[in-house]
Amino acid sequence: MHYNDNTNPPFINCIKNNFIFIFSKQVSILFFILFSYNSSAQRYNYKLDSIKNEIKNNELNIKKSKKIIGLIGTLNYPKDSKSILNKMLQYAKKEGNPKQIIDCYYALSNYHFFNAKLDSSLLAINKAEFYLKNTEYPLVEASIKMTKAAVLKKKGNLISANNYYLESLKILEQIDTLTLTKLEKIKRKGKKLVLYNSFAISNKNTDNFKEANFYYNKAYEMALELNNIRVASIILSNQGDLLLKTKQYQKALKILSKSKKLKQKINHAEESIAITDLNIALVHKALKENDIALQIFNRILPIFKNNQTKLMYTFTGRGELFIQKKKYKKAIYDCTKASNIANDIKDIEYQKITAKCLSDAYSATNNYNKAYYYQTKYIQFKDSIFNSNNVKKITQIKMQYDFDRQNDLQKIEIKNKAKENKFIIRSLLLGLISLVILSALLYRLYTNRINNNKILEKKNKQINKALNDYEILLKETHHRVKNSLQMISSLLYLQSENMEDKKASESVKDGQVRVKSMALIHQKLYQKDNLTGVEVSDYINDLAKGIFQSHNINNRDIKLEIEVEKMILDIDTITPIGIIINELIVNALKHAFTNTKNALIRIMLYKKEDLLILQVADNGIGFEQTTKKEKSFGLKLIKSLSRKLKASLSFINKNGTLVELKIKRFSIK
Repeated sequence: MHYNDNTNPPFINCIKNNFIFIFSKQVSILFFILFSYNSSAQRYNYKLDSIKNEIKNNELNIKKSKKIIGLIGTLNYPKDSKSILNKMLQYAKKEGNPKQIIDCYYALSNYHFFNAKLDSSLLAINKAEFYLKNTEYPLVEASIKMTKAAVLKKKGNLISANNYYLESLKILEQIDTLTLTKLEKIKRKGKKLVLYNSFAISNKNTDNFKEANFYYNKAYEMALELNNIRVASIILSNQGDLLLKTKQYQKALKILSKSKKLKQKINHAEESIAITDLNIALVHKALKENDIALQIFNRILPIFKNNQTKLMYTFTGRGELFIQKKKYKKAIYDCTKASNIANDIKDIEYQKITAKCLSDAYSATNNYNKAYYYQTKYIQFKDSIFNSNNVKKITQIKMQYDFDRQNDLQKIEIKNKAKENKFIIRSLLLGLISLVILSALLYRLYTNRINNNKILEKKNKQINKALNDYEILLKETHHRVKNSLQMISSLLYLQSENMEDKKASESVKDGQVRVKSMALIHQKLYQKDNLTGVEVSDYINDLAKGIFQSHNINNRDIKLEIEVEKMILDIDTITPIGIIINELIVNALKHAFTNTKNALIRIMLYKKEDLLILQVADNGIGFEQTTKKEKSFGLKLIKSLSRKLKASLSFINKNGTLVELKIKRFSIK
């Protein structure tokens, strides 16, 4: 168990109080959405009444409208605010002000979100987006997409939600900050902070803890950049919760302690500090530091007296602690308290957790009847998928219960035979009823599993069919690309044959060989099962032999040695490597040898630590005499492709020429 810090204030209040009304309508709402701050709107009822009077007396104008939207946002969109927002929307439409209309629809979308009407929230967002067309309000557009992402996330559409978060971030990144006012720059940074925190929460919920920690760090740095200690303390608290979830207890304790100190330094709300203390207590419980954990639980319980959810968390944590300390009666008391709250607020997760707590406590006190009851409840609250471990535990408790009951009956038999007979009959009836109930439950779980397996098998068939279709399509694509490249190669060859300028003809032929090296890659791809990579040993052998043939050279004239490690490289890696090898072999054939006696060209490709090493060597006359000027096309091409591969390129005169590339960017399949 671990809990997020859900008591942060409106974001803009933390940054710049004198901008509260303007900034809060676009930023604080999003911060509320992401951190779920539940402030009490009742204390602001007098402000709502004042707003209603202004609207009733037709005292609205554009400036007042902006302030009212900001104020309603700070009140966390109470239910009474809907009529106010609708009247403001009517006024905005009457005035024909598109910016004001967008603001009203945006506020209505947040109203519906805070009041759990997600479809209505999406409808209002779509209307705001309609009015956004052909306008230039990038900060507002980013805010609307962030809200839309939050709604979709709440509806369980995580992929679309993530896409909208990314779109919002892209909009913010593309804004020319030189054109922004000081306030708009603060807004932009505030929205980025919210997005980083959103990405952190999304990754944490999908167990991508490394990415979650990365985005928490970015959000924390942004909060410090904005000099917002309040928000920084909350992000640290959430990061501590992440470390607690991943069982990094010492790191969690360090982060949570830092968060608490920051909150105390700025006089943060007592309840917010208590939530951090709750997670600190859970860390101490996990570390078996039971006395420290108990002191914290006892201290924070009174702070949550008006917050049922936090009381439930605290009673559950302390109940589990009492089980560790073998104080089972106290554990039963706390877990029962937590269970009652969970039932009242219909929190199924904590109905399950508290049922497990009570089952363990009653089992430890040998009250197997109640232990069996709560274990059954625990299973009911879990997913309907069959779980053999749970059934086994129920059976063990039931067997222990029957065993102890039989011992009691034997003692009763000595004292009173008649009473013992009646008790046996009752026990048999109870056992029979329990067996029937348990059998029915097991049968239902079994049939559910069979049905789920059938559905899963059907889905797998659909997926396999789709994958086969995709593979066929991809093979056809590679085949067509290969044919197209071969056609281009043939055209280049014909062109070179009809050119009178020998130098131009050779250049065209060089281009033809380069195209053939790329066509060979696509030929390898569609001929093999692996459609995303090429086996380099076969490819380089075929490539080198093809170059020798195109220059009418055989292995007797110039010996070719190829030493290539067996590996499969992706198309983005093998394509530039193939062109580089092509250029180096062609250059060697043209310029390296004054005679071909004992002539040798060697190609080596192997992986060394984090580098891919490519070496092309010849025993010709050496680099100084064989290379052209720096501005030769072949050399420029090699250098350009080397940069693409993030490779260091070196030419070495060593009994001829050795060209070596140490490649950093590559992908082995």
